[in-house]
Amino acid sequence: MKMKKIVAIALILVVAFGTVFAQGNKEQAQKPVEVKNYTFGGSTTVAPIVETAIPLFTAANPGVKISYEGVGTGTGLKQLTAGTLTLAGASRDLNSTEIADGLVPNTIALDGLSVAVNKSVTVANLSLAQLAGIFSGEISNWSQVGGPNAAIALIVRDESSGTYASFKEIVLDTQKKAPSKNAIVAKENGELAAKIASTPNSIGYLGMAFNHIVTEAGGKVLLVDGIESTTANVLNGSYPISRNLYLVSKGPLAGGSVEKAFVDFILSDKGAAVVLDAQYIPLN
Repeated sequence: MKMKKIVAIALILVVAFGTVFAQGNKEQAQKPVEVKNYTFGGSTTVAPIVETAIPLFTAANPGVKISYEGVGTGTGLKQLTAGTLTLAGASRDLNSTEIADGLVPNTIALDGLSVAVNKSVTVANLSLAQLAGIFSGEISNWSQVGGPNAAIALIVRDESSGTYASFKEIVLDTQKKAPSKNAIVAKENGELAAKIASTPNSIGYLGMAFNHIVTEAGGKVLLVDGIESTTANVLNGSYPISRNLYLVSKGPLAGGSVEKAFVDFILSDKGAAVVLDAQYIPLN
């Protein structure tokens, strides 16, 4: 009898401990995944790529939450240097100071800068030299480039923008011209496109992905030196106003880091589809 009692007690203990263990495992399984937050930011040109890639990336990485702040290239690079961002979108090349600060550009796509005009403008083609004259203010009337007798309304990006810096470097600097101070300033590409669409006799420059905002309002994208701003012409090098798009890191991307994994995702086949969907040009 004593032996049967001991065996019975042992069985009860085994069941009890098993139940506790199972409950412990259940609680552990139900414990929410710890989420780590990452803040990226910078170029509004790069934003359509990153913002589309984020939900795809985080769906495969449930312990990661990423936000992107479209504050412009210059501001984003400053915040990256200060450590408040861990990746910065940039739509221009880094300058010597930024490189000296340890910033490293990681190319994620190609883009062409389009030149667009309001529907009231009859001109269809301009040379780089004419564009430099217009955006420096030396050419101030459309009649000077074969258009109607109407004052040219300039619409440009703010000076912290990578789009501003790229256009200045490619168009104005090569012709040794300074940007006109007599211009309407837009904070991001979408705003600039909308201003071109609503401002008579206006001209501005923007990322190719935003062309449709102008054309849907009846405006048009100009030829530059007779070349259309298309993906094919950017890839073959014939379109004269083109650039790289970057995700910039502070120091080389570290193996195993979320930042490297995110850049690698954009460079993958799935990422190439995201780049194409944003109407930019993938590297692969």
